[in-house]
Amino acid sequence: MAIAMESAQQNSALINEMLFKLERNHTEIQTLLGKLNSYTCEPTNYECFERLRDLRDDIEALKKRHLELFRTIDVKQLDKQEELVEKMRDQIASFKELDSKIGAYVIDTSGY
Repeated sequence: MAIAMESAQQNSALINEMLFKLERNHTEIQTLLGKLNSYTCEPTNYECFERLRDLRDDIEALKKRHLELFRTIDVKQLDKQEELVEKMRDQIASFKELDSKIGAYVIDTSGY
């Protein structure tokens, strides 16, 4: 019984930590979108134009998944904490992947 309580407390702490990361990532998404919309990141050729379009689409999709996850948490669908932790990990990994794609695009277009 004590082990189950301790495990639940650890999951709760992990969820709170991941929630903080997700909130920070959500704010960072807005910053990245602003950077992509700046004149320094304007596409210089058709390939860059396609990459920029794809990045904007990826940002919108990530924002929608963030909001869905926040709604799930707000509705207190925390019955299956392991499932929630997995969704949060996937979302954080998706953000990291998108961030690296945006960084590569910015470097390629010399939009420091």
